Amino acid sequence: MKIALVAGGYIPAPPLSSSILTLIQEYKYFLDKLGHQVDIFNNKDVNIVIDKINNENYDFVHLHAHEFASQFNKNLEQKYCFSCHNGYFLKQDKWEEDFKEGFQHYLNAPGIIALSNPTKNTFIKAGYSGYISVQINGIDTQKLNFKEQGNNKAICLGWIQPRKQQRLLAETIDGKLGLDFVGPLDDPNFREGSTTKHLGIWSLKQVYNNLTDYNCLVLISNGEIAPLVVLEAMAAGLCVVVSESASANLHSKEFIKVLPDDILTNATAENKKIVCDTIIDLIEKNKSFRQEIVEYVRANFDFSHIIKNYIQMIDDFSKFDY
Repeated sequence: MKIALVAGGYIPAPPLSSSILTLIQEYKYFLDKLGHQVDIFNNKDVNIVIDKINNENYDFVHLHAHEFASQFNKNLEQKYCFSCHNGYFLKQDKWEEDFKEGFQHYLNAPGIIALSNPTKNTFIKAGYSGYISVQINGIDTQKLNFKEQGNNKAICLGWIQPRKQQRLLAETIDGKLGLDFVGPLDDPNFREGSTTKHLGIWSLKQVYNNLTDYNCLVLISNGEIAPLVVLEAMAAGLCVVVSESASANLHSKEFIKVLPDDILTNATAENKKIVCDTIIDLIEKNKSFRQEIVEYVRANFDFSHIIKNYIQMIDDFSKFDY
């Protein structure tokens, strides 16, 4: 098959990386291995993208940029599927104005590939009646470095911004355990502490190489859809402490702990203690779970497995009766 994967034209300056681009590039790699021809479009000008796709004969088009949906509905000369990556998608009260205005266009897409069951259900409750299915995010687990032991510390990896609540996390746990923060600093109120350090920005290569030095990933965000960093951490052998928003597609396991989204904003003494105790507990548990964690993520999220579902969805979409 000839497949077009479309991003929104975000080209991060090194060493920054984009999780959407990382995901799309993995799709291309695994689809190419199966003999398909995959083209990636990552241009801010939607009209250029549409013209190029219309001038070719693609068997399947997958849009990963919500801002392009309106023009795709109007001008793309074939059916396509749309995936939404907006971190606040499941929290309508936090939608920005452009997302609110565009939502009806998303509902008019011929097909939707949701990244989790809650995402799928949200589209259906909003009245979506086209083709819809779930394809969880995946990872090439072979790319992650793995060590038998970590450094007895936790890490919070990603853009440091209010939505991800790193400032509140740092304030809650400072002095109680070692937690390193890695990622672009996009919150002017974030402050380092005695045991909470900002290490700067890692390239994707550094992420794959360095994550395994730690015992636990922490992501207590109040808005996520299906964060790749959680899969990356588990593929490196780490336990994870995540908010409910960041827990999409995860199973109930001893090495996965899900906390309420508001546990940091509702900063009672009890909640602060829960956050600290949970991270400390999983750092300790990690010593005996590292190999099991890697096996879990390989069995459930490795691209070599989930690509099969993706191919089946393309086939189902092509046969969908409108």
